[in-house]
Amino acid sequence: MPYVQVLLPTIVVALIFWFVMRAVLGADRSEREAEAKVAQEYDDRVAARAQELRGTLGSGEPTKADETAQKSAPQNSQES
Repeated sequence: MPYVQVLLPTIVVALIFWFVMRAVLGADRSEREAEAKVAQEYDDRVAARAQELRGTLGSGEPTKADETAQKSAPQNSQES
């Protein structure tokens, strides 16, 4: 019986530590999976937008990027 009294606190603390570490590592794993999912969705949106712009550029029609560049281009106000 004295051996149990000596070892029981150590065993209890070790079990508590194990459960806490298991929860922390599980939360970290879930967060990494969610972050990877968001990054993949962002990459997919960027690729789709790039594909959309490539398709629009081939049609000869001005794109929003062309219109924005045209508006922001400095106008030459000096005429001879």
